[in-house]
Amino acid sequence: MKRWLLLSAACLCLSVALPAATLNFGSDLLNEANSITGANAAIQPHSAWASMAPWQWISYANTGAGPGAVSPRNSPSPARPTASFFEFLPETAYFVRLTVFADDTAAVYLIDQDHPSGLLLAPPNWRQDGACAAGPIGCQPGEGLLLEFAVNRFGPALLRFDVFQRGNGPFGLLYGGQVEVAHTPEEATILLFAAGLAWLWWRERKQRRARENGAHSARRPATTTAPAL
Repeated sequence: MKRWLLLSAACLCLSVALPAATLNFGSDLLNEANSITGANAAIQPHSAWASMAPWQWISYANTGAGPGAVSPRNSPSPARPTASFFEFLPETAYFVRLTVFADDTAAVYLIDQDHPSGLLLAPPNWRQDGACAAGPIGCQPGEGLLLEFAVNRFGPALLRFDVFQRGNGPFGLLYGGQVEVAHTPEEATILLFAAGLAWLWWRERKQRRARENGAHSARRPATTTAPAL
């Protein structure tokens, strides 16, 4: 029994000993959505826009600089974005490093168990230059905003990007970074497998001891009492 308790404790401690994993993520049409059409679309960036390979500029439709592109209406105020975009973070995510570009600008929110209504990580930049926002969060090289923040890993979490059209023309969003997760699905499988082996080992050992005790009892001679004189 003592060995079984030690083995169980080792399985529980394994989840703490396993290292965290770092995953790359960004605007690539995976695990994404938007408030206008639902599915995001890759767009052709304007020649003045920044690049951040392998991530790509996205929108809710063809609002880039390519043939057939359309230009959304200008946002009347920071309270009314042109469109909201969502990135669903992987399970057990607990820390994020992220760089964001937008045309013309964007606000970034974290939605998790601690902030179900959204935590504002960065406000929109309402100052304009000749291309988009004058500085972060903008669209040109050097106008990306770097964000680092913690996430409650005990439940689903996502990022919301409220993107604003300010000066007509192309419209889009570009972001990318890394997310730290407590354990990958492969590591969780290892933990379950180890716990299952431990239980089978304990069950077999218990049954073997019961069989051995039964065999010893069958072979033990009966105790006789000497007659009194």
